[in-house]
Amino acid sequence: LYSFSFSGGDDWKWGEGRASSFLLPLHPKPKPAGVKAEDSTTAVLPERHYFTSINIGNPARPYFLDIDTGSALTWIQCDAPCTNCTKGPHPLYKPAKENIVPPKDSHCQELQGNQDYCDTCKQCDYEIAYADRSSSAGVLARDNMRLITADGERQNMDFVFGCAHDQQGKLLDSPASTDGILGLSNGAMSLPTQLAKQGIISNVFGHCIATDPSSSGYMFLGDDYVPRWGMTWVPVRNGPEDVYSTVVQKVNYGGQELNVREQAGKLTQVIFDSGSSYTYFPHEIYTSLIASV
Repeated sequence: LYSFSFSGGDDWKWGEGRASSFLLPLHPKPKPAGVKAEDSTTAVLPERHYFTSINIGNPARPYFLDIDTGSALTWIQCDAPCTNCTKGPHPLYKPAKENIVPPKDSHCQELQGNQDYCDTCKQCDYEIAYADRSSSAGVLARDNMRLITADGERQNMDFVFGCAHDQQGKLLDSPASTDGILGLSNGAMSLPTQLAKQGIISNVFGHCIATDPSSSGYMFLGDDYVPRWGMTWVPVRNGPEDVYSTVVQKVNYGGQELNVREQAGKLTQVIFDSGSSYTYFPHEIYTSLIASV
């Protein structure tokens, strides 16, 4: 469960029922065709990722997107035309001329920071790199997105996302089981932030994943689906690059507290990343953990 904040005035209050809520199914992402267990980058356990489906365009078309709380920008493989794209489950998104976001648009300035924009340019370019050294580049597009409310009603809204025409690294694994990535961080370009700023949802979203890795889960946008029991609440703060983070007070293995207080400064802050399957520790704390096993 993630609650994020921005300067939206008194309208942005938890649970006052002024906004909609949406429920999206999550599905475990299958391995790319032809990839064997011994080919995995991890020798012990396979990676586990989840994806959801959103509808973009007019008429609306479905696209499967990996959920990623570690990045803000949503992107979909795009025929703009495409330089480097993999074969995905759906045809490439094809923007109309009016869908391309100009450099003077506020979303472009949010994405590119205070860089001087080109007065003669007609599009807003982007490039995003990930921890596994893969990357996506393209242009920003604005189009209609359709979601289903808690009451089963269809609701259409504007959404700005990346029209991706140049993928590199693992993003070119083919055939791919998804069409792109759904950015869910606290950044201005993320889906939850865009919806909250438009007053469509309250400033909260979350995801619930089954303990069985072969089972599905769900993601909710808005506060109507916030669990009221069986939760352990942890303060979440804005981390570096607008990711969600918290402070770790101690590390236990079973009933034993590890001797990590001297290295606590290196574990002060951890981030939540739905795009990563594993938990990573600094070397000293990892060594202390292994010694206790």
